[in-house]
Amino acid sequence: MGSSCQAIRYPVATTSAGNIDALNRVLANLCTRSNPKRKKLVILVEKLLLISWIIYMNAFSENLGALRAIYELIDVTISENASKVTKFSNYMRAAFETKHDPEIVVLASKVLGHLARSDGAMTADKVERQVKVALEWLRGERIEYRRFAAVLILKEMAEKASTVFNIHVSEFMDAIWVALRDPTLAV
Repeated sequence: MGSSCQAIRYPVATTSAGNIDALNRVLANLCTRSNPKRKKLVILVEKLLLISWIIYMNAFSENLGALRAIYELIDVTISENASKVTKFSNYMRAAFETKHDPEIVVLASKVLGHLARSDGAMTADKVERQVKVALEWLRGERIEYRRFAAVLILKEMAEKASTVFNIHVSEFMDAIWVALRDPTLAV
């Protein structure tokens, strides 16, 4: 975990740089395995994430910071792991439904994949729900950011939760043609 901690640093030159600095300090403390205040830090970071998601819904850097923090917190074991997984899953769903920036959607899909892969943390019904929503987005109206998110979600679920995804392979093969024919290069 030590090497990945350096990857989550996100320096920002905006008026809210203090928030990111605080988050980076907390994450640095989380990366120290011998820290006796680890659980308190996890609770603090979860609160910071919630505040970040509520107050700064349209702030690009805060959203990236929140996603990176969630990615790191997935592997931290706390007594209420099920509620943590539910919260993180809900954060990811909100990110896919409301965010249109490709960089945020790509990072959110990686976080979702990490959540699905991490020791069975994400239950099969949550993975299945994400797959079904993504397939609906591919088949539905031509909303490009949703199609892009759907392709990324399906990619991550196929790689990280292949047992659950395998049930939907035939549906995936039918729906993916929509994305392959999409004139938008990103999709």
